[in-house]
Amino acid sequence: MIHYYSNRELSEKLEINLARWKRWSRSFLPPDPLGGMQSGYARQYAFKDLFKVYLGGHLLSHLKMSVSESQQVLMDLSPWLKKNGFLDMNGSNGTATEMGGKSNFRIYFCPVRTAGGKTGAGYCYLIRKSVSIRSVEMATSVQVTETVEETSIPADAGGGCFFLQDPDVRLINLSPLFAGLVEKLNNHPPP
Repeated sequence: MIHYYSNRELSEKLEINLARWKRWSRSFLPPDPLGGMQSGYARQYAFKDLFKVYLGGHLLSHLKMSVSESQQVLMDLSPWLKKNGFLDMNGSNGTATEMGGKSNFRIYFCPVRTAGGKTGAGYCYLIRKSVSIRSVEMATSVQVTETVEETSIPADAGGGCFFLQDPDVRLINLSPLFAGLVEKLNNHPPP
C-alpha cells in the first residue's frame, strides 16, 4: 500500500519549518496536478516525491547550493536513485536492507571542468558503495582499509582520484540521509 503524506505531517515528522518545506516542494516538484494554491486540495506526497524534496532541501540548506544547482543535481541523479531503490521507502532493489547492514553509499560531485581547467556547466558524479571495511588498531592510531564499488556519471567522468583531488568536490552521505528520513517517518508518533 502506498502511503501519502501531507505538508503539515511531513513538517512535523521531519522537524522542518512548514513554510520552508512548502518552498522546497515548489522548487523541486512540478505543480500539483490536483490544483493550485486556491483549489482547496492539500498536496500529498508519495515517498519518491518527498525524498526528492528532502534531498533537494539538504543540498540547499547543508551544502549551500542555489536552487538551480540543486535542481540540476536532482535531475542528474534521479535515474540512478530510482534504479538503486532510493525513491522507494522499502528499497525495492534491496538498497534499504543493504543500508541497514555494512553498505554505505556516498556521492561525490564537482563541477565539470573545461579543457582550460575552468568550471563549466553541470556536474560530474562519483558514487561509492562500501563493500567491506577492515580496521587494524596500531599503537597510536587505527588503520582502516575500505573496499568500494565506484560508479561514475557520466561514465567517462573519471575515478576516485580525480574527484578527491578536485578542490570543489562536495559530498552527499546518502545512506545515513536516507536511513534518517525513513526512521523519522516510521518512528514519529502520529499527531
